[in-house]
Amino acid sequence: MAQIAEQETARQLISEASQKLSEAVQGKANNLQGAKVAQAMLSVGNEKLTACTKQLADIKHEKEKLEKLGPRVGKKRTADSVEPTTSDPAAKKTKTSLKLKH
Repeated sequence: MAQIAEQETARQLISEASQKLSEAVQGKANNLQGAKVAQAMLSVGNEKLTACTKQLADIKHEKEKLEKLGPRVGKKRTADSVEPTTSDPAAKKTKTSLKLKH
């Protein structure tokens, strides 16, 4: 689940940026450069988190659509599961009903 890892990374980035912003604003030097860096980190973290959340919502929506379709989706038809289309009775015989002479 790459999206969940991305979300966690974004959350950590936001948390670190919030801490840096608090330090920059509350510091005695009023660190404007630190505040700008923290603001940029917050923006990137929020963008990542929003993108991941949207991706997860899209995945959930697609999963729900597929579940509504039921077991028909994803099943492959094999040669054994396809009925012969010819009217020739010999074509309808199964492998077990044919006997080879040696």
